[in-house]
Amino acid sequence: MKKLKRIGYIILIIIVAILSLTIYTNASKNDEEDTKQKTLAEVKYVEEKLASLCNKMNNIQVKNYKVITSELSRKTTEKLSENSSSGSGSEESSSQGNSSGGGSSSGGEETSGGGSSSGSSSTGGNSSSGGESGQNEEEMQKFELQSNGVLTNNDDIDWNTIKMEIENLYTSIPSITMDLYQTKINQADILAFNNQFDNLTSVVKDDKKEPILQELTKVYDFLPKFLKASEQEELYTTIIETKNNVIKAYSKLDSDNWEEISNDVKNAINSYSKLLTNTTIPKEKQYNISKIYVMLNELQNAVNLQDATVFLVKYKNLVEEFGNI
Repeated sequence: MKKLKRIGYIILIIIVAILSLTIYTNASKNDEEDTKQKTLAEVKYVEEKLASLCNKMNNIQVKNYKVITSELSRKTTEKLSENSSSGSGSEESSSQGNSSGGGSSSGGEETSGGGSSSGSSSTGGNSSSGGESGQNEEEMQKFELQSNGVLTNNDDIDWNTIKMEIENLYTSIPSITMDLYQTKINQADILAFNNQFDNLTSVVKDDKKEPILQELTKVYDFLPKFLKASEQEELYTTIIETKNNVIKAYSKLDSDNWEEISNDVKNAINSYSKLLTNTTIPKEKQYNISKIYVMLNELQNAVNLQDATVFLVKYKNLVEEFGNI
């Protein structure tokens, strides 16, 4: 009997141990997945900010139109509405004038007296309308779409906006760093990323386009490494790797170093090519993936022309298409 009890206890202990191990393993997997998703979200956040800053160096906006807001007083809108009905108003006043002319020939003094009384009432009307006009001077907003292309863009770089965006991003770096340390990412790479961001912050105060672009691309260069080390989805990792090479090429336009620009675009095409044979990508994304491959080769044609404006137009369209995947 005692022997059976011992066997029962042993079996019970084994079952409890297995259950505990299973629960611990599942909890660890859930924590690892949560960390992975959090890392992906933070890399996406940094990537969007860095790409936007790069584009702002040439006043490139992904959208073809931007909304312009202007102030418009209510008095102005009332005048516009009055002008639209002025045609019908003038016809009425002329017919009333003809009928009053007939009345004056039959009773002169009474008519002038009436005229004087109407004149005094109109003065009162003017004073009251003056008070109303003061109240009607309310500001209203007017919205309109303005085309926003590369060829039509003559704006200067908005340095204050760029500095503020970098400073705002700087405040997020410590928390992002702490989260990255919880992953499989090499700690030396995380430290180097932080140091490189310090370099970017140091050069931005001088308002010099080329050095800032160089530092931006050096910071961006860490993102594909982080994605690979944290074992993120191959599709997104490959797109960021490709985009990294495209941005490197873009950053060298002002230097006219077309040989290096060509090498960067070729590296982008090579890294992206593996998506064309990837059978795990959903069918609904295949069209956009093939389209981007064509656009990358079109970008190489712009490099062969050695025309910065043509390159910028194709670069803008390519970046916009990246966002559609």
